[in-house]
Amino acid sequence: MSVALPGTNTKRPGPGWTRSESRFATEGKSSWAALHVIELHGGHIEAVITLEVDVPRSWLRRSRKGLWYCTRDIPPERIRRLFGFVELARAAG
Repeated sequence: MSVALPGTNTKRPGPGWTRSESRFATEGKSSWAALHVIELHGGHIEAVITLEVDVPRSWLRRSRKGLWYCTRDIPPERIRRLFGFVELARAAG
């Protein structure tokens, strides 16, 4: 996810560059999304964080069932909550 933070550049390669597409999962897919990050990038599930963001529906495009993407930078004030592994596991039941 690209979140526009002070001092970051999400538009072109170079220092501070990140992918310019944010990916989103519905609440029902958030556990799958966290595991998917580990499968793709390695690491430990305890190190994955999930952000709950509030963005207008018009910013989103459907990727497939329960998955969305956005090519805009997400301003920090759109972040509502941050979930770590424990909170995510608790929410999954």
